[in-house]
Amino acid sequence: MKRKIAISTALVLTIISISIFASYWVNTQPVWVVDSQMDIQALDNLPIKNKRIIQLIEANGKKIAPTYNDVACTEFVIKVINNFDTLTKKEKNDIRIITNKELDSLIDYESPIIRGVQTALLNGNKGIRVDRIEDVKPGDFVQFWNLYQGKEYGHCGVVFDIDANKSITLYSSHPLTDGYGKQEYLWPDKLYVVRLK
Repeated sequence: MKRKIAISTALVLTIISISIFASYWVNTQPVWVVDSQMDIQALDNLPIKNKRIIQLIEANGKKIAPTYNDVACTEFVIKVINNFDTLTKKEKNDIRIITNKELDSLIDYESPIIRGVQTALLNGNKGIRVDRIEDVKPGDFVQFWNLYQGKEYGHCGVVFDIDANKSITLYSSHPLTDGYGKQEYLWPDKLYVVRLK
């Protein structure tokens, strides 16, 4: 009898988990969890700071963002950058995209406010803007926006991989991974990339 109850409970919990995931995935921008590792040989071709950023994240990602409630995507980015350069309060707020203005119109006009980490690092003379997709490298920081089902969705993180005009995979903190993880997103409508100096 106890075994039947345990099996029934496990089945119900599995169904509830699948339902929550499906609801989240359908009602927000599509996102997939990635479990592949960074190719060690690929690190050799990266700028030294990008290489160090990836090594830090691969070794300490779960410590940096143990849960999404503790560390959202913006806080993950802030914590990673603070390992290499101390951010000011203003730079942290730029990454958090703190504003009283209407977000949708800021996104439409590509205001510097919605560029998050790119704006913070450029204004603080701590970053190099990366405009060309072919120049984006693992270890670069990114803020992106997608319009999905009539709603804007933004996210930020550190580039793990890109498939230009198809998808972008980030090291980040996300509800789907309940904190640190690697997530793959559809190619963003608006993408802002910056490399830490």
